[in-house]
Amino acid sequence: MLNERAFQLITEALETLKEKGMLGKDVPVDPGTILLGIGSPLDSIGFVTFVTELEERIIEESKKDLYLVLNEINEFNINKPQLTVDALTQYVVKLSSRK
Repeated sequence: MLNERAFQLITEALETLKEKGMLGKDVPVDPGTILLGIGSPLDSIGFVTFVTELEERIIEESKKDLYLVLNEINEFNINKPQLTVDALTQYVVKLSSRK
């Protein structure tokens, strides 16, 4: 999977949350958008729902059972948790290339 497609899947998953009423406003999605941590538009339930939505899209796209694991994301630091769209995009590309 290419970066552009991974970014699109992330954007689509966020749009689904907006349609479900889990995001109260339009979230401008760019590489620096914060998905987890201070400044994120998602609360804890919203983040879990987003991850689930994204995983379903990745599985459908790749035809593989793949699941997101925060500890595997190089840019994610458990001591100062913050996850950006860019870091997640890179991780999704890496994850989808696994056999």
